[in-house]
Amino acid sequence: MPNRRGIALGIAVSLLLHGALITLWRHVQPAARMDTAPRVESIAVWIRPLAAKPPPPPVEVVKPKREPKPISKPTRATVRETPAAATTPASSPQAITVVPASPATPAASADTITQETPKFDMDAARRTARKMAGERDPSKVGTAVGQIPDKPLQTETQLARDIAQGKRGDCRTAYSGAGLLAPVMMLLDKKDSGCKW
Repeated sequence: MPNRRGIALGIAVSLLLHGALITLWRHVQPAARMDTAPRVESIAVWIRPLAAKPPPPPVEVVKPKREPKPISKPTRATVRETPAAATTPASSPQAITVVPASPATPAASADTITQETPKFDMDAARRTARKMAGERDPSKVGTAVGQIPDKPLQTETQLARDIAQGKRGDCRTAYSGAGLLAPVMMLLDKKDSGCKW
């Protein structure tokens, strides 16, 4: 039990010392130091949205100038006066007929049009394609890659070759080289993977 008294006494002394230090610290203020450092004032920066730009001036659409077409002068038709026309008052306007001007250049005939437009020759295109198919790539000539021969064209796909190799053989010829052990070999094969009867 003396041990408990010592602990309680130590705690009480510690609390008293701490209380005295706090009281002393509150009553005795340290002397104010002269501030010799340069003062930094804070600056408030406000970011305002940009003012809306005025719309660009409208673009003037320039229309191409039309060249004046040659105007043919209308020919006045001669008006025959008939006895019925003579009785009509003179205030009626004279009849004018307009004759369309004939074109200055003669129209191109169908023969000249077909001669001017080139015709696509399908046979010549096929011959050129067949000729180019057999040639080697000109960019590979003289390089190490150009010395490697091209692979022959394959008519069957890899899947077709695998299917052809995967078919089951005939049992009469599959184990013909096994001799007397042929029946044993047939029995050892798995079902559906051996030969076919």
